[in-house]
Amino acid sequence: MLFFGKKSYDYEQLSKKFSSLLTKNISPDELYLGLLKCLTEAMHTESGTFVLREKDVYAVRQSLDGRSFSFRAEDCVNIIHWLKKNRGTLTRQQLLEESHFTPIRTAGLNFFTQFHAEACLPLFAGDDLLGFVMLGARKKSEAYSASSRTVLDWMGTQFSLGLQNALLKEQIRAQNLELGSVKNLKSQIVANLSHELRTPLTGVIGFSELLAEEIDGQLNDEQKRHVGQVLGNANRLMKILAALVDMAKLEAGNLSMHVQQFSLAPLVASLGDEIPLGGETAFKILLDTTTPRIYGDLTLVRQVFKHLLDNAAKYTPRGEVEVTAVKKGEMLEVCIADTGIGIAEEKLSQIFDGFYQVDGGLTREFQGAGIGLVLSKKLVELHGGRLWVKSAPGKGSRFYFTLPLKPIVIKYRELAA
Repeated sequence: MLFFGKKSYDYEQLSKKFSSLLTKNISPDELYLGLLKCLTEAMHTESGTFVLREKDVYAVRQSLDGRSFSFRAEDCVNIIHWLKKNRGTLTRQQLLEESHFTPIRTAGLNFFTQFHAEACLPLFAGDDLLGFVMLGARKKSEAYSASSRTVLDWMGTQFSLGLQNALLKEQIRAQNLELGSVKNLKSQIVANLSHELRTPLTGVIGFSELLAEEIDGQLNDEQKRHVGQVLGNANRLMKILAALVDMAKLEAGNLSMHVQQFSLAPLVASLGDEIPLGGETAFKILLDTTTPRIYGDLTLVRQVFKHLLDNAAKYTPRGEVEVTAVKKGEMLEVCIADTGIGIAEEKLSQIFDGFYQVDGGLTREFQGAGIGLVLSKKLVELHGGRLWVKSAPGKGSRFYFTLPLKPIVIKYRELAA
């Protein structure tokens, strides 16, 4: 405990006050005001002003005088230079009585007059002067003695910690707002791009189908092949657009979801004709009426199966693709296994990154935009489950994911994060 004048100051008690403020979930300005009040109460003064450097300008952030005012920063240059060099509390009394302050006396007295202050406490982060606190006259004509300046210097260290914490929070908040704006902008760009591309693409698909049906005249074999390629590529582009839009909606938290209870067996069976299986690849669905019903969005869960089954079929030119499921606690664990080319261990951690392909490069054998897996992962996580893979080159792949057996609560913000 430190004594000066007729008052005693307990460092432990003061430290508790500062710590209590630092742990509260309050705004930066509320924190600044609380810290300022701690200082003024400890120094027995009712007047205090907190000045913070914002870029290269010092500005008043809080004042207990109830005044909103500005000051001439150009009048503070010499004093700020002194504070940076000496790193200690400076008082008006020192300027008046101590001879070694003669070079800055006039500027210093003008500085204190602007704030109606008697003491200036600098706040540092390392060698960086973050700002300062101006304190008014103490009650009962007590002076800011050497011992009181010692307490102020210690309190300045505590205040600086709180200040750095508040500044960090403000920086994180600003970054989050910026990231949110970027996400919204990206979603808007994707939505606009999708709209602009869908219209002409729909026309390409429509006219290609008319040509394929030979309504306007018979086609020779080569023409049929060309039309088939146009139609196939246009449909593939439409699927990529749909996936991009869903991804953007997911990240923005705007994807609508309609939860219901349903069976997986008929859902997977309905995909049989849509999966691009080769003639030498068998499709086995080992789900039946005993498989527990899950809760989720039927359309979104169907998308997950579609993406994963398309992926399995693409990398399994011959062999089999198999779907199984087993109850694990309150979740149903689904497995989509194939006997295809498999994935090297060092690539397993990358396959859920957007636009990544196991068979990368300009001359890759397998086509695709590389967003099906990352979209499936996000859709599964939206349902409160998780998606993972086990694989080895030449031994096929097993994609596992879990779906809830009980009603779920959607948390878009957690997903977007």
